[in-house]
Amino acid sequence: MWNEQKSRRLDELRREEARRALTEAEQAELGGLFGELDAEEEQALRPALDRLAQDAEHLRAEKVRAEAWARELERVVEQQEKLLAEARAYAGRLRLRRAALADEVRRLKAS
Repeated sequence: MWNEQKSRRLDELRREEARRALTEAEQAELGGLFGELDAEEEQALRPALDRLAQDAEHLRAEKVRAEAWARELERVVEQQEKLLAEARAYAGRLRLRRAALADEVRRLKAS
């Protein structure tokens, strides 16, 4: 477990390393202290990292659902556009038919 004594020793070895080349034993000790510190930090961060991983997984799943929803919405929009085109074509045919009937009424009145 990391403690004040290890922290002081780490600082001491780092200061020595800045002044001179460390011996193999000192380098090994420094490496061990850094390894211990890294392990403690990783253990302390593990719950947060796990939550982040879960959040990322939920977001990926939400993205898949959103993409599927967007595809379905696009399909509905295409159907609505087709329906609108059909309605416009039908309205055009009705205008022609009404004009033809109006012409017939004028012809009948003229005769």
